[in-house]
Amino acid sequence: MLAKLFRKKQSVSNCKVSIVTQPASVTVSVLSEKDPFVQQLACPDQNYAKTISELLLEQSVDGANCYVVLSHGMYQMTQIDKPNVPEAEYSTALSFSAKDFFTISPENQLLDYYQNVSNVPNNNKLNVVACDRSVVTPILEVLKDLELTLIGISIEDIVLTNFVKDENANLIIFHNPGSQLLLGIVKGGELCFSRHIHGYDNLHQLSEIDFEAGILSNLGLEVQRSIDYAVGQLKLESVNNIYVCVQNFDSQYIVSSLQELFDIKVSILTPFDVSEYERFPMNYAALEELVMEAT
Repeated sequence: MLAKLFRKKQSVSNCKVSIVTQPASVTVSVLSEKDPFVQQLACPDQNYAKTISELLLEQSVDGANCYVVLSHGMYQMTQIDKPNVPEAEYSTALSFSAKDFFTISPENQLLDYYQNVSNVPNNNKLNVVACDRSVVTPILEVLKDLELTLIGISIEDIVLTNFVKDENANLIIFHNPGSQLLLGIVKGGELCFSRHIHGYDNLHQLSEIDFEAGILSNLGLEVQRSIDYAVGQLKLESVNNIYVCVQNFDSQYIVSSLQELFDIKVSILTPFDVSEYERFPMNYAALEELVMEAT
């Protein structure tokens, strides 16, 4: 994603740092020869740079490779037709053709784009992402002050692809506490489709009693709509699995309830090597991005 704007060559350090920014919090992970360090701090004043500094203050991260993920609420997205210019000139063209789709002031827009994988011949659509320069710049400055080597900045829709490496198409139901639900279809480690679903911001706090009130039926309907769109409009083959990655004590109940609605296998997503990342899966996915960049 935004790695094209901020990509750097990796350092020789074995230390890896992933930073996930949400509108009201920052989560930092440090993976080195020591035990993994993962910690989250609230950031109600939206001073993300200060919070990152506080989280890493006592960590030995000089020269570490770093990857930053912007969660939902930290970026805006729209889909447009490809500009009628050579691909090397897309970035320049987007600053004119896409700027009016976003509420961020044009002078503060940092724009990048990606294209979903599909079987549609001559796919002419680009997903354009905008983030706020006034938010990102202080983060870049604090990373430089901490002597971190920034490898890339991306968004959760893209980093989600690191959870499943299967060559088949799989759907992931992902939720960060306090954020909208994210549905993504991933095939061969590439994103085919993603959408954010309103009304599930507090999914992590719901219980079986809440689920029995019809919430999971509505979720199942949204999942089915996404599958139908992927198969009907993007011409993908049938989805092979449905993976659930939510921070809820009753996540197994979510899985079993959704399984009643689908012939497709539904299961909890568990890609984590160590338990520290079970509560902070996006940090794990960002570390996987660093591993791939190094290969």
